[in-house]
Amino acid sequence: EFVTERYAWRHHYWFLTDKGIEYLREYLNLPTEVLPATLQKSTRVLEKGPVRPERGPRKFGDEGGRDGYRSERPGGFGRGAPVGGDKAGAPGAFKPSFGGRGAGAPPS
Repeated sequence: EFVTERYAWRHHYWFLTDKGIEYLREYLNLPTEVLPATLQKSTRVLEKGPVRPERGPRKFGDEGGRDGYRSERPGGFGRGAPVGGDKAGAPGAFKPSFGGRGAGAPPS
């Protein structure tokens, strides 16, 4: 067998086996030094990315811990929330009603 097949995500992928490489070398009259590019060692020098400055430990809020992160802070959790925002529940007279019968409705 000269190739192997893989199928993933509606695509077929074909890979040459060592026998397939030998067959192509013989068929195309290539010397043994010629290899597929995927089997050759890279001679390119790897470039390093930009140097990042080291960062200190992460801080949550003013105290530096999780409690500071969770505490009441200006602006609330989401930006733009009013300071000391209204977190009260619905007014006492609010009685929602839902049309139809759901799975939790009492039998009629």
